[in-house]
Amino acid sequence: MNAAIYVRVSTDQQAEKGYSIDTQLEACRKCALELGAGHIEEFVDDGYSAEFIERPHLTKLREAVKSKKFDLVVFYDPDRMARNLMHQLIIAEEIDKSGAELKFVAVNYDQSPDGKFMFGIRGLLAQLEKEKIKERTMRGKRGKAAKGMVISDAKPFGYTFDAEKNTYVINEMEATIVRMIFDFIVKQKMGTARICKELNARGISSPRAKNAWIVSSIHRILTNTLYKGIINSMKYHYKKIGLCKKKRILRPESEWIPISVPAIIDEVTWQAAQNQLHENKDFAKRNLKRDYLLNGLVTCARCGRAMVISHSGCKELISYYACLSQRSSSYIYSEQKSCTARQIPTKLLDEYVFDYLMKLCHTPNKIAEFIQDVPERKDILKYKTALDQMIKTEEELMQQKDTVLRWFRKKMLTENEVESQLKNILGQLADIAQIKKTYEAELATIAHIRSDDEIASTIKLNLDKSSFTMEEKKAALRAILDRAIVERIDNTRGRGSRPEINVKLKLK
Repeated sequence: MNAAIYVRVSTDQQAEKGYSIDTQLEACRKCALELGAGHIEEFVDDGYSAEFIERPHLTKLREAVKSKKFDLVVFYDPDRMARNLMHQLIIAEEIDKSGAELKFVAVNYDQSPDGKFMFGIRGLLAQLEKEKIKERTMRGKRGKAAKGMVISDAKPFGYTFDAEKNTYVINEMEATIVRMIFDFIVKQKMGTARICKELNARGISSPRAKNAWIVSSIHRILTNTLYKGIINSMKYHYKKIGLCKKKRILRPESEWIPISVPAIIDEVTWQAAQNQLHENKDFAKRNLKRDYLLNGLVTCARCGRAMVISHSGCKELISYYACLSQRSSSYIYSEQKSCTARQIPTKLLDEYVFDYLMKLCHTPNKIAEFIQDVPERKDILKYKTALDQMIKTEEELMQQKDTVLRWFRKKMLTENEVESQLKNILGQLADIAQIKKTYEAELATIAHIRSDDEIASTIKLNLDKSSFTMEEKKAALRAILDRAIVERIDNTRGRGSRPEINVKLKLK
């Protein structure tokens, strides 16, 4: 007689309760031998929940049963087969159809109506027990959160878990990096991709240490309320949708339980970071298919915010420079008041600024009023420190590159491993080279404050032509102009309006 044995545990706790793999195998072998089995094949699922019927070795057993390979199939207990009654009935029916005999070690099973009825009752009781375990676990978690205790250690960057008090304490070394990230986005208006490059270029370790910083890690840090001192416990619940798949479902906000922890940054900084993230997102989504000469260079004179492209009209599309506070959803849906500055037609402002700069080619005596203020000494130190960090990281990466090549020559690494590591190293080196150029240019600007004649020479160099393409105009303006601070001052409205604007240019 050919016999099959199936055993399963999902957790170490089940093994402690007498459901260990060895205990089940021993009992099932004894049962099979007593029933006359001459050959026994064993199917073991170690670490798999009975909630889903798709389990690797159970699937193999079912396929073998359909092929009528066995005369006897032995399980230790019905809930080792499955906890879901429907799954139990499906497997039992497959075994019955194959002509094999189904046996359980811990309970009696026969194919009579009464036997099948009791089998069904046992299945329902197994399902009920699983739901009771879930409910007790959830009640315990809620009680713990209600007392202000962290339910489990998620190992967040910037904190260390205090197991005795069930809370987080600040890890000052990592917290310094967290504050730096918030400073980059709030004060320096960097995007998440630029922040990644900046941290990698400075040789700052990522949360996982082995890998470089990635955009998703930066975004998680910037949007996590943990860093302003609040954990929203019970915010999500997880639903299994497959053997190894879970779906995260957001609970209603009324069910969240806030837990206080030490804050790394204050509420004002955290909120400013959220606003900047929204602005970055809005700007990235904006339709910029058409060419606008001053796009990205215009600042609202009334509030100091950037001015972005806005459109109106149906048959004939008209473009304007509008204050960001009037177009960004982060301002529209917040309690902040939008700026009252009026929109300025893009065509009008583009032509005005370009024509004005063309005139400056021949009137260098007016240039002095456009020169930017000299940067403060602390800015010089900031650039030099960042540049030193990047040079050190660059040297370390070059050493890593040489080591990888040496290991490859000694056949300690495969060609694929070398290719993957070199690709990562060269990518980081390229990012560092790009950022170094930015800082070196800033330092060069600080070190050499140009005279009016030098500025006039730069303007003349870029604009002393009789004709320009749109791309040439944009390149010329970006070589000269830092920003245009503008405001519309007329009161005329409608189609017959005649816009009047005040413009102040800041040259590089």
